[in-house]
This record gives sequence, structure tokens and C-alpha cells, in this order.
Amino acid sequence: MFYRAFLWFRTAVFYCLLILWTLFYPSLILLSIYFVPRKYRHRYAVVTWCSVALALVRVICGIRWQVEGKENIPDRSCVILSNHQSTWETFYLQTVFSPQSTVIKKELLNIPFFGWAFRFLSPIAINRSDRNAAMHQLIDQGTHFLKEGNSVLIFPEGTRQDWPNLGKFSRGGAMLAKKAEVNVVPVVHNAGRCWPNGKWLKTPGVITVKIGSPIASEDKSTTVLSKQAYEWVSENQKTLD
Repeated sequence: MFYRAFLWFRTAVFYCLLILWTLFYPSLILLSIYFVPRKYRHRYAVVTWCSVALALVRVICGIRWQVEGKENIPDRSCVILSNHQSTWETFYLQTVFSPQSTVIKKELLNIPFFGWAFRFLSPIAINRSDRNAAMHQLIDQGTHFLKEGNSVLIFPEGTRQDWPNLGKFSRGGAMLAKKAEVNVVPVVHNAGRCWPNGKWLKTPGVITVKIGSPIASEDKSTTVLSKQAYEWVSENQKTLD
């Protein structure tokens, strides 16, 4: 009982500090973003905000991480396909692949301060209620940003899954990689063990992240490319505790 109450207290402290950080830093971004060259804006704004958020969850909640496959991070833009279990990976993967254009829900742009600042960071803000329009937008804007040198992070399951479940992969990420003629980089993790989907408490522990070798999109159909990424994620997820 005492241990659970302690976890509740630590989680509450984490969220209070995260809210304060979210109010402060986006306000600073809004005042200064015009003075930052476009190619450095993601690192200046998103990577900095996410790095502090990750530091807070590490120090306060005891959530640490280890990464395998850093040598597979490409020097050029790519499409990142990752499994989706919590909010943690949305923070962490921003710090690994930069610059990056993030696929987000359009509604997030309306959040005061945070959403207003995000508008300056080349997001791909889609309307999930219109799947066809969202797919066209992903392909068109994603291709543009990839050719500009920004990687694109996609969670092909669509929604968060409870650990250790793995949902079906949509083919949008593979279609984008084919259209832009870039590689797919598969990523798998077990963040749901420490930061469970839809739950308040954060549990101390070590998250393992695996980054796979880039998968070339040339001479492959969208179906084959998506299947290769899914199979890599599925097989490597079995090796995580």
C-alpha cells in the first residue's frame, strides 16, 4: 500500500513539473522561433522539450532506457515505423531522429502554447476522421518533408497497444517510403511495461529500444515492404522482457 502511494506521489510530481515545463518552453519558442533557421527548429524546439521531459521521468519516476542498434540510424532522411504503447516513445524517438516531421492529430495544433508552437515545426497534422484525405496528406506532405531532409515518424498500428500486444500495420508508412524513395527504419520497444497505455502510474524500470537496419524501398511492393517491417518488429518484440 505504501509503495503504491509512493508511486502515485512520484507520478503526480512528474506531471506537475511537465505541465510547468510545457507552459514555459513553448512560450519561449513562440517568442524566438523566427530567429532560428528552419533546419535547426526541430532540434531547438522539439528535441529540447522532449529531452527535459525524459529527464524528468527518469529522475522522478525511475524510468530508464537502453538502446540497441544505434549504428543503424541513417545519415539521410527515412520513414521510421515503430510499435506504439505509450507516450514515452513519442518523446524519445523525437530525440533520436532529427530533424523530423511528426504525424499528429490535427486537434493538437489547437492546444494553447504547445499546439501554437508546433505549427512552426513542419508537422503533418491529419484529420483522422477522414482516412482517405489523411492518407493523401501523409503521402504528399511526407514526401515533401522527406526530400527536404526531414525524417517522418509513423506508428503504423494507429492506436496504442497494451504490452505485449502488437496490432496490424497500416501500409501508409510503406507507401510514403516508396513514393519518396527512402528507406524504412523499423523500431521496437517495451515502453508499455513502465508507462502503460491509459494508466496514471509510472513504474520504475528499464525500457529497451531496438533500432533495426534500414530496409530499402526500391524494387519492393508496398505490401512486401510493410510486411518486412512488421515481421522485424514482431520477431524482435519477442526478445524483450
